[in-house]
Order: sequence, then structure tokens, then C-alpha cells
Amino acid sequence: MTTTTPTPILELARKQLSHVEIKSPDKGRVSAVFSTFNVRDSDNDVTLPGAFEDDAEVIISGYQHTSWGGALPVGKGKIRTTKSEAILDGQFFLDTTAGRDTFSVVKELGSRQQWSYGFDIEEADAGTFDGKDVQFLKRLKVFEVSPVLRGAGINTRTLAVKALTGPAELAATEYARFTRDELDRRITMELDPIRVRAELLEIRDKVRSLT
Repeated sequence: MTTTTPTPILELARKQLSHVEIKSPDKGRVSAVFSTFNVRDSDNDVTLPGAFEDDAEVIISGYQHTSWGGALPVGKGKIRTTKSEAILDGQFFLDTTAGRDTFSVVKELGSRQQWSYGFDIEEADAGTFDGKDVQFLKRLKVFEVSPVLRGAGINTRTLAVKALTGPAELAATEYARFTRDELDRRITMELDPIRVRAELLEIRDKVRSLT
């Protein structure tokens, strides 16, 4: 975990979260509380209501923030807030191996799963809270939310995890995937001769320029 220093402006930070609760199985979608307002977390930060932008789009990073190192994102989502919490409503990319694997891990870990998010601090103030020196986070820019092994947030959790359940949904998904792959194959077959012809014409022009 990257520790946040007092009142940095536009410093990229990561805040890790804990207490995952899965209420329903399967669908590729996840709802997770990733911040609780007006409590001091283990980083000695107090996140205030209004720190997050409602409907802001974020990615779901590879496990343990690995998308920062080049791993593909495993999903995407939006932020919504209540009076006391910030929530990620996300969709895992079930048509990718990384998305399916990460979703499976999140689902299977259940209450042991923890979360973290990467953000820039746009506005913060130093102060005291319950007799402790803290940093009040007043406005944040969240880039990604990631499942992690250990978190620092207070009362954060997965609210729901849903995936395809019925045979009709599974069949529709498989058909859509097959159709997409078949279209990709046919487009490639059509474009390959055009690409080869273009390359041959380019070679011919280069030869002519030398003679």
C-alpha cells in the first residue's frame, strides 16, 4: 500500500479496503463499497462526503493494482455515493481470461476479499479527528478500483456479485461470442488480400524509383 503524506496535491495514492460481503452469486457485475465517510482509516485519512464525483467512470484494475504495471484492466464501472459511503457499480469483462479469472476469485473469496483504489488528491486539509492528527480528503480523482489481499478502509465490502445464471443467458452469451469471433475471422480473410496487394504495390513503386 502506498502511504499518503499530509496534504499532497495531485499525488497519486492508493487506498486499500476491507470487509467484503457477497450477497448473491454470478452475473459479471459487482457492487462494492470502497470508501466510508467521516471515519479515520488505518492511513489516518478521513474521507469527507463530496470527495467523490457521482457517475465518474473508473476501471477495475487487475488484481493487486497490476494494471498500473501493464496488465489489462479486468472491468469497468461507475461511482455512486450515499450519505455515508462511496460505491463502485462495476462490470467484469467476462469475455477475457483475466476478467473471468478475477471475477471468479472475487466471488469465491467472499468475505475475505478486500479492495483498494488508486487516486489523485485534488483537495485535502490537515487536522485532528478523535484526538488524532489526520488528513481530511475533500476531493479525489479516482482512476481505478482493484481487488487486493489487504485493505485499510473501514466497513468497505462487496454488496453484490452477479453472473449469468440461466441456460438461455449462457447460450446467448456463447452465441454472441461465436458470432463476434466469426465476424473477426471473415473480416480478416477479406482484408488479407487487400493488405497483400497494397504491400506489393508499395514494393513495385520502390523498385520503380530505383530504376
